[in-house]
Amino acid sequence: MRLKKSILIVMVMTILSVLTYGAQLEKSNENYDLIISTNVLKEETRYVDINTATLEELSNSGITMRQAKLIMDYRDKTGGFQNLQELKRIKGIGQATYDKMKLVLMIKEPAQRKPLYINEATDEDMKLYGLDKKYIKKIRKHINRYGRVENNMELIKLLPNSTYEKYKTIIKYDK
Repeated sequence: MRLKKSILIVMVMTILSVLTYGAQLEKSNENYDLIISTNVLKEETRYVDINTATLEELSNSGITMRQAKLIMDYRDKTGGFQNLQELKRIKGIGQATYDKMKLVLMIKEPAQRKPLYINEATDEDMKLYGLDKKYIKKIRKHINRYGRVENNMELIKLLPNSTYEKYKTIIKYDK
């Protein structure tokens, strides 16, 4: 009998609480914003394709306008990105910035490289294509001494075999 009274008292208190506080919640006109976390978005909307995104799309994804312009310049000069690691070739984008950018950027299809006209390229252009400073210095020294790099035979002498194989199809000597 005592247990029944206790249960009855608990039930009555619960009903009174719901009626009292529930009515107050119902009267509230507060609006709540729905926040969607990046982990529930579809992959297509979560990431921006670095090879096709507009300046506005890049800046809307959290990339500064200055960085977005640098990315666009890189695409214009090289033809685009083959992998996201290439972001670190851009002056002003270091490891910390790269770590942030890789959370919002993707590559749907690797870009086709534009030719690198070695005799007209600046040191900065060669860096954008991924040539090491040591090899840029050798190429520059050769150009200063002989006026130009004439052909693949000369290029083989300036670059190690693995580097030559990587660049032989995109390096051109004349426009």
